[in-house]
Amino acid sequence: MKKSAFLSTSSALQTVKATLLLLLFSAVFFTACNDDKKQIDALATETEAIHDAAMKDMADMNRIARELKATMIAATMTPEQSAVYNEVLTKIGNAENGMMEWMKDYKPTDQLAPAEALKYLQGQKALIEKNHTEIKAALEAGKNLQGK
Repeated sequence: MKKSAFLSTSSALQTVKATLLLLLFSAVFFTACNDDKKQIDALATETEAIHDAAMKDMADMNRIARELKATMIAATMTPEQSAVYNEVLTKIGNAENGMMEWMKDYKPTDQLAPAEALKYLQGQKALIEKNHTEIKAALEAGKNLQGK
């Protein structure tokens, strides 16, 4: 009888240990998932903030482009002067097209595994940073051409 009581106590202890181990692993898993979610949310927020800043600069860039086009229509220009204006307008157009392409291709990460979502967002952040740099450069080129 004592042997049987020992076996059931041992079995009960193993069940308790197994349950505690399962709870521990669950806590670690949920904590890791929560950390991944926080990283994903932070990266998405950073990416969107860069996009928003780029959009603001793009609005200024497009205003400058309209002014450059108006100047080209109103002014008498040499072919060299016209070429400089066209070069800047091409930069502006390319920067705007880059933004439109990025926005078209940007997708939510809800359906991706955390590692995939992080990798995707890192790539998207790099792309929008590059585009924002192009927008700022085109804006500055336009301003310089206007003497601003």
